[in-house]
Formats: sequence, C-alpha cells, structure tokens
Amino acid sequence: MALCAAMLGAIGSNLYAKLGERLTSDMIGYVRMWLALPMSFVLMWLSGNSIGTKVPLPALLAILSSGFIGFFLCDLFMFKAIVDFGPRETAVVMTFNPVLTALAAFLLMGESLTSKQILGMAVTVIGIVTMVLGEGKRGRTAASALLPGLLCAVAAAFLQTAADITAKMSLSDLPAVSSNALRVFGGFVAWVVLGFVKRKNYGVQMRVFADSNYVLFMILAVAAGPVLGTTLSLGAMAKAPVGIVKSIVNSSPVFMIPIDYFCRKKKLTFLSVLGTIISVLGVMLLF
Repeated sequence: MALCAAMLGAIGSNLYAKLGERLTSDMIGYVRMWLALPMSFVLMWLSGNSIGTKVPLPALLAILSSGFIGFFLCDLFMFKAIVDFGPRETAVVMTFNPVLTALAAFLLMGESLTSKQILGMAVTVIGIVTMVLGEGKRGRTAASALLPGLLCAVAAAFLQTAADITAKMSLSDLPAVSSNALRVFGGFVAWVVLGFVKRKNYGVQMRVFADSNYVLFMILAVAAGPVLGTTLSLGAMAKAPVGIVKSIVNSSPVFMIPIDYFCRKKKLTFLSVLGTIISVLGVMLLF
C-alpha cells in the first residue's frame, strides 16, 4: 500500500504542476478539495465502512485537526512549492518530513534514536542540500527564483509532520478510509472559508475548466493524491510502523526522475538526480 501511495504521489504532483501553468497554487488546492470530499466519502461507502457515532471526541478532534493542518495549511505551501520549485524538487524536500517526525517522537514522546537513525537523518539532509545545489547550477537568476519555492517546501514538510502526528492519534479508533474522509472534511471546511474570501479571483480562474483536458487533469490528480494515495498511506500506517511506511511513501521522488526526463522534457543536472537518490536512501536508513 505504501509503495502504491508513493507512485500515485509522483503522478499526482506532476499533474498539479501541469495545472499550475494556468491556475494559482491556492486555486488548485481549493478546487481539489471540492472533488476530494465526495470522492473520499464514496470510497468509504464502497469499502463498506462508515464513520459511526461512537468515535471518541479526542479522536474526532485529532483527525479533523490533522485534515486542517495537512489538507489546508500544508497544501497552501506545498502547491506553491510544486508550481514555483517543481514537483520532484518539492518531493525531495518533503523527505525531510520523516526526519522531523523522528525528532518529534524523540523530543515529545521520549523515543530513542539509534546511531543508524542519526546517520539516516544526516544522509537525508545531505541529499536535500545536494539536490538544491544541483538546481542552483542552472544560473544565478534561476537559483534566486527558486528560493521562495524552496522555503514553501520546507514549511510544508514541517506542517506535514504535525498532520501525521495528529492523524496517528486517531487510527486506532477509525478505519483508514473513514479517517481519511474526515481528514478531507477538516481541510475542506478551511478551503471553503478561503474560497469565500477570494471568490472573485477564483471565479475568474474557473474559466480554465472550460478546457476538458484540465478537468481530466484535476480529477486524476485528486484521485491519485488525497483520495487513493492518502487512504493507502493511512492503511499502511495502521498495519506497519509509521516510520517504515513514511520511508516507502517518501520514495516518490525517485519515480519522478523518469517523469521529469521523458514526460516533462526537463533538463536534469547530475547533482539534482544524485541528491534525489541520496535523500530517499537517507529516509530508508532512518527507519
């Protein structure tokens, strides 16, 4: 399940990058949640699960908070990074998320860190730095233009860590598919509020979807990401240690290398590809 989630994440991120050619990053997140909410509840219904009425209030609040953090705050920064920094580059920076998760467990929950895990953290950071340096080789102007996207990707990694921790608190009380539906609902409410504030701007951008290709791109991206991908990830976390699942899910940047080269026709630097591989290896060492 985790490996499938990684592959779906690679596909979804590149579809969002395509959408970003004509839509602002926050508009992508807004439309995505309008599609993700019904799709998530349909998936829950098809799987024979339900939310029920006996969910403890702390678990309910945890999963809704996880959705607000992960599907709203994190996505605000992540989509901006995908559009400005690139889908693979953003995914590489997001490999910092398992490192942060391990550190949070150490500092907040008293979990120990082995020498192998510390080595994994160091290797992951080295990989991220190598990838960023490789992207900077494209020229001084390009390097300076990448900085805002890079900062957004780092912020998204921190926020995703907070979302993962709160989601884990509720997995023992809900099936993964039901938990994900509630997470999507938590994010959806926040996006609706933002959409009301920016309704004029969003109304203008909705004209893009007169092009049926962009409708298809959005549907496929939503199915790959917050619906199937996240459900598979949560299901994997319910059956295996979170760290192991996260290490597999975060292998998605490797799948993006051939997508960048063959589909996006992007010129890849040696350091950029090397940093991508090193960062994923670091996550695997971590767990």
